[in-house]
This record gives sequence, structure tokens and C-alpha cells, in this order.
Amino acid sequence: MNAIVRAASAIARILALIGAAAVVVMMLHICLDVVLRNLFRFSFSVTNAMVARYYMVPLAFLPLAWIELRNEMVSVELVDTIMPEWLRQASDALVATVAAVIYAALTWATWGSMVSNWQRGTMIELGETPFHTYPSYIFPTVGFALAALACAVKAADRARQIGKPA
Repeated sequence: MNAIVRAASAIARILALIGAAAVVVMMLHICLDVVLRNLFRFSFSVTNAMVARYYMVPLAFLPLAWIELRNEMVSVELVDTIMPEWLRQASDALVATVAAVIYAALTWATWGSMVSNWQRGTMIELGETPFHTYPSYIFPTVGFALAALACAVKAADRARQIGKPA
């Protein structure tokens, strides 16, 4: 089980790095656009669409698994401090299981949209320039699927630890 948790953590770290790379590339793209617009009165017509479709979407969805595995997702622990250790461990396993089911449902919900947009080759027109948007629909589906897997691994690991001293 530890090997599975380590493998899931490594994959999640890679996806988080891709999300971080999206931030850096987005920053460079926007800075270049601002410099060119102010110095040479030239601007990329696709900057807003690129930011909205290709930088922000992976930034929002790809790190989900990494955040889940690091236990950095927002949580409210009202009664955890008064629960016995075994019950807290069982609660953590249950919460991770419920999160895995929710992420799996979100994966299912975004899958149809992803496939439909990919098959149609969805695009938007920016002036006279066609801008393909269909690849950006992959990121939510992949992010939710990997977060579901991360939560499933976390749930199994937590269930395995029930009753063991912390």
C-alpha cells in the first residue's frame, strides 16, 4: 500500500508541476503582450482566450490530486478533537471515500462534454482568427479523475490504519 501511495504522490506532484508551469507561461505570455502593446502598439488577439482556456483551466484542475494527497483541501473539523483516535481514522477514511465518489461523479459529468467538444472541434473566432478550444476540455476531466483516484488511495490507506496507534 505504501508503494501505491508513493506512486500516487509522484503522479500528483507531476500534475502540480504542470499547473505551476501554466502559471509561469501565463505570466510570460501576459508580460510579453503588455510590453508589445505599450512599446509597439501590437497585441496578441488570443491572449485573453489563451489565459482563460489554456492557462487557468489546468491551473485549477490538475493540482487537485496533489492537494488531496497532501491533505491541504479545505476541511472543517468541529468534533475531531473530542473523538477517539480509531473513530477519527474511520471518519477520515469515510470522508476520503465520499470525496472519491464525488470526484468520480464530476469526472463522469465532464466526460461527455469533453468528448463532444473534441469530436466537434470546438473553436471560437477572435476577429478573423479561429481559436481551437476543444483541448481545454480535457483538463477538468483528467483533474477530477486523478483526484478521484487519489482520494480512493487515501481512503484505502486510512482504512488500513484504523485502530493502529497514530
